Amino acid sequence: MSSQWADKPYPLISTDPFSKDPSHAAYYVATQMALAHNGILRGLNSIYLQATHIPRKDLDTVRDFLTYCQCWSESMHHHHDMEEEHFFPSIEQVTGVQGIMERNIEQHRAFTPGFNSFHEYAQTCPPKDYDGQKIQSLIESFAEPLSQHLHDEVDTLRALDKYDSERVRQAYKRLEKSLMDTDNVRHILAHKRVHDRH
Repeated sequence: MSSQWADKPYPLISTDPFSKDPSHAAYYVATQMALAHNGILRGLNSIYLQATHIPRKDLDTVRDFLTYCQCWSESMHHHHDMEEEHFFPSIEQVTGVQGIMERNIEQHRAFTPGFNSFHEYAQTCPPKDYDGQKIQSLIESFAEPLSQHLHDEVDTLRALDKYDSERVRQAYKRLEKSLMDTDNVRHILAHKRVHDRH
């Protein structure tokens, strides 16, 4: 196994410029989103760094690693689904600007094909056929647009400081509730697919 820290190859988001500024909820929201996005990036980095160190003959370890890849994929999928279904429409209502989050939705679409290929590989690859270099190649097909999006969305949220602070905060609180209310359901279904496959 690799012992590198999971802060590369895809860079984390610094919250230093805004995380301690209490003057507007946009900075709180941007900080919380940056922390969530850093969790996504650390997960992706950990998969990329470990992929070629998984002992291919140890099928239990390979199976566990593929499950980890699936869990990361499901978590990211869930995060972005909830943004599009709940958070982005709320931000449109708060700002009164139709399409204010459209660039973020377009960025979701940009990394989706490569991400879906990675997710499918993690779900369907028989442990005996595992290929760490294939995992890395699949990640490389979508990681740059994903990383760009994760950074850019935080900047978009910081820029909401021209709108009503409390309404911005409440929009994010509703997103948090939606994520918490639906997280277990999605992951139970994902784990059922894993169990059925094996």
